[in-house]
Amino acid sequence: MAKIEIKGTPEELERVATFLANNNVKFDIVNDYGNHSLEDLDKYENLKARFSAPVPEN
Repeated sequence: MAKIEIKGTPEELERVATFLANNNVKFDIVNDYGNHSLEDLDKYENLKARFSAPVPEN
């Protein structure tokens, strides 16, 4: 496994995540536990929800 850390705003993360998804690259968005504004925290949570892989049902 390799990791890439994106340092920037939620908008930059969304741009990168959209590019990866459009090019069929598997990825996860994880918490960084950094100091973010409440507005940015909401944006990050929204991105995680949009781009997280669905959990298969048994």
